[in-house]
Amino acid sequence: MRATLREAFESELRAAEELRRAGDLDRAFHHLERAHILGQQHVAPHVRTHLAMLRIGVQRRDAREIIGQVLRVPAAALGSALGVPPGGNTGGANVGFFARSEIPPDLKALLEQGGRRSRPQVSRSEPQASEDQKTHSEAQPSGGRSASD
Repeated sequence: MRATLREAFESELRAAEELRRAGDLDRAFHHLERAHILGQQHVAPHVRTHLAMLRIGVQRRDAREIIGQVLRVPAAALGSALGVPPGGNTGGANVGFFARSEIPPDLKALLEQGGRRSRPQVSRSEPQASEDQKTHSEAQPSGGRSASD
């Protein structure tokens, strides 16, 4: 994680912790969602964010959030290591694991400054069949089997 992104991530975590200690759990969680957006491409920051969300879930006695975060902690470690997390996901139990969200402009600017790890592009296109292969497959009934099979 680049320095400017790390500073912004740590700032969001500090704000969340101060608000949590003051008992303002809704605003604290909001800062954790912002930290999640910034850190989800990196294993340790991603896991730290989910652990902090779990802590707020426990303070709220929110079973859904607790269960959601208990499931997300190992998923965050694995997902970040494999480069799977979607951009903009806020990380709370009220959001699907792979849901994409609009990234706030200030966070988007930080991520676009090179703070986000790039993922290799994988081609998903099918190879093109030759004309001979197309003619042969069109002549076959459904499933590629001949009528005598």
